Amino acid sequence: MCMSTTSQDPSVQAATQTSDAQSSFPPAFNAYVAKTQSWLDLLALSTIWLVLAIFTGQHQLDFVPIWLVCRIAISVTYLVDLIIRSKLSGRGWRYAISRPDLMIAVLLPPVRIFASMRLLRQMFSRGNLAQFMFVALILMLNAAVVVWEFESLAPGSNITTLGNALWWSVVTVTTVGYGDYTPVTLGGRLTAVALLVLGLVSLAVLTAQIASNFLEQGQSKQGAAAGTAAPQPESSATETN
Repeated sequence: MCMSTTSQDPSVQAATQTSDAQSSFPPAFNAYVAKTQSWLDLLALSTIWLVLAIFTGQHQLDFVPIWLVCRIAISVTYLVDLIIRSKLSGRGWRYAISRPDLMIAVLLPPVRIFASMRLLRQMFSRGNLAQFMFVALILMLNAAVVVWEFESLAPGSNITTLGNALWWSVVTVTTVGYGDYTPVTLGGRLTAVALLVLGLVSLAVLTAQIASNFLEQGQSKQGAAAGTAAPQPESSATETN
């Protein structure tokens, strides 16, 4: 009896330890994380333009205050999230120490973007078309701001306003490509490549979802027709008797 209880499969032990670690937090903590995790991931994705602003050479005087306000607001948001998690976990500061990634994100918000990769993986799950399109919209808006940051002060550029950048982003992500606005800097062109890839993936996902819906509708109609047609031979047999 003692041997059977102590010698267990390592995979079973690992699964048990993982479930114990997840269940060690109070229900209020788990509920808070489940409610806020996706929103914090979206916030991280929405601030890609803020991260890349440092590398674009954008030093306009009217842009710096906007950057500072957004930068401070994001750090405050991550700090409040860490404080709430620490309080609900029942461990206090020990929880914060156990999550150095969250502590670093308060000082360096770009670190939180790596955590948002989980949201990108969920986007490709079946039935998440609305979530996928919403995240794609956020990435498109990020691309518009990033291109404006690269192009607004570049010599020979015609993407000098956010309106032009937004129009260029919509045209590029839909793979229309009118050519009225084109990036001239290396950073702008790399952003254009990423936006083209996003447009192609979005088109493929949308087409696959529409085709899958049509296929399911066709199969359901065939099943309904087969179900209504099956009892007919039995009724005709009873009439002959």
